[in-house]
Amino acid sequence: MTKDELLKLSSEVLQNANEEDQYVLELLLNGLKKKQFHEKGSYIGALLHAEGEYKEHEFKITIPNTPIIQNALNIVHGGITATLLDSAMGGLVHHILPPDKAAVTTEIKINYVAPGVGKELTCVAGMIHKGNKTVVTEGKVFRDDGTLIAHSTASFFIINRT
Repeated sequence: MTKDELLKLSSEVLQNANEEDQYVLELLLNGLKKKQFHEKGSYIGALLHAEGEYKEHEFKITIPNTPIIQNALNIVHGGITATLLDSAMGGLVHHILPPDKAAVTTEIKINYVAPGVGKELTCVAGMIHKGNKTVVTEGKVFRDDGTLIAHSTASFFIINRT
């Protein structure tokens, strides 16, 4: 699609947009802008407006609960919760590995225990085990009222960076 075609499409979308559509478009564009200006390392982190914080064997990611991540029931889509868990646990693993190593998810298990509602979600990831080839982590996602919405464990395989 050319830039002119994108401009035409965006004009058509805006012409028919309600207030929520405009808000979603604003979120998408601001996320893309953050990625373009290297404020975020990945498109998914940029589009989710994820804010991460690492401190001593714990990695925390917070995302706002916006219409773009909600399902038809107006609660956070389970796949978004899974992405948040995988991102936080994977982020923790990357923080503890030497610069010449990376890790990929080999297994993830999630228990959903409450609906994702409220203003934001926070995932806290911690270490269970670090070996020479694999790392096992735990993650918990909380609503802004402190309610646990999901618990997860995940395994990561350590690889050489290329």
